[in-house]
Amino acid sequence: MKKLNVKKGFSLIELLVVIAIIGVLSAVGITAYTGYTASAKEQASRTQFSQTVSMINAEMAKCSLGSGNYAWPEGSTKDSCSDGIDADTDTNIASYLTASTGLGYKNPYAQDDAATDYAKAVTAATDPDADGRITIFCDATAKECTIRQRVASGEILSQTVGDAS
Repeated sequence: MKKLNVKKGFSLIELLVVIAIIGVLSAVGITAYTGYTASAKEQASRTQFSQTVSMINAEMAKCSLGSGNYAWPEGSTKDSCSDGIDADTDTNIASYLTASTGLGYKNPYAQDDAATDYAKAVTAATDPDADGRITIFCDATAKECTIRQRVASGEILSQTVGDAS
């Protein structure tokens, strides 16, 4: 009796079909993933902006009731409620947003962005220079702070918060 010599394995055509299917699935997956991450970065920027504005509003409302100090940072320039908005307020808020002992914010578009670049105190209401970045300008005379954040496609979110006192 003769044994049949049967070869086991896949043909070249079958392997090529499998590789083509994997290639198509990868192309679709990468495109979808890129869209998801871009949307997530924009939403993170919008959320940080909203939280920043809410925090500043809450701190100013707290001070209008005559309660203690603002939350932003420790150190020699700590703002007290009796000071109101002064020359150091915007610098202190920017430091508080990025400090590990503060809110610890990072730029959603560039996680390695230096804290001093991500949140900046500026001398006039100026637009941020890159996606995800924040600028803060506090006018001691008008007793208000303007917060601006750049989100995807260069859109600028802007809100002015006034001293409640």
